Amino acid sequence: MTTLSMPLANGIPLLGLGTYPLMGDDCTRTVRMAIDLGIRHIDTAQMYGNEKDVGRALRESGLARDALFVVTKVDPGNVGAERFASTVARSVEDLGGPPDLLLIHWPPPEAEFTPVLDRLAAEHQKGHARAIGVSNFSPAMMRRAQTHLGGAIINNQVEFHPLLDQSAVLSTARELGIALSAYSPLARGAAMKPAAIAAVANRLGRPTSEVVLRWILQQGVVAIPMTTKRDNLLSNINALSFELSPEDMAAISAIGTRQGRTINPSWMAGRWEP
Repeated sequence: MTTLSMPLANGIPLLGLGTYPLMGDDCTRTVRMAIDLGIRHIDTAQMYGNEKDVGRALRESGLARDALFVVTKVDPGNVGAERFASTVARSVEDLGGPPDLLLIHWPPPEAEFTPVLDRLAAEHQKGHARAIGVSNFSPAMMRRAQTHLGGAIINNQVEFHPLLDQSAVLSTARELGIALSAYSPLARGAAMKPAAIAAVANRLGRPTSEVVLRWILQQGVVAIPMTTKRDNLLSNINALSFELSPEDMAAISAIGTRQGRTINPSWMAGRWEP
């Protein structure tokens, strides 16, 4: 079993494995393979329906629980007072222990915004999560959450890749001491297609996927790509082994626009900004 020297962001390993939409034996096998190759950061969610499968892989890995960093997220349907605590308790059971990081998966409705944050903090205080954070929060939401919880938020997981300009989110996160995590870091393959990225990859003799991931990691943003293939996992790990020049970073950053989302549910209309 391999151990990587992994950079951290707020204690979060900079490269992890996303598990959506894996289920059952496919999920368990993939998580085991990633751990065997040195990945120690595993991302799941109540919404994915695979926490038990992830938990099984963690147990079968043979590693001590404190050697792994596990993230899960509270489903939007579970953030109410009547379901929050019980569903988090089920996540803890399914994962074989408290997650290292518990996130609110999507911003709650305005009327429930601070009560949901208080429920998240309560689970932290009960020992049901080692740290807490949010997901899909705008800069204004991050600022509000961090102020309300006295700086307890360590992470905001957002869509982040070269096609989407998330500079305002990243700048605010840095100001507030919040690490960003990138879900859909390859934009479901679309982020590997721009000519500017292909040019950098060709010059460096690297796959375009490695260049995209390197651009993310080099900004101190955590990346959690999902793949079931061993060769792709190894390639993702290779993104830790080189650097892009300032000129290459700037050329790739210039690609992004605010219209570059690949995940944009109807309930978030008008809530991404400011």
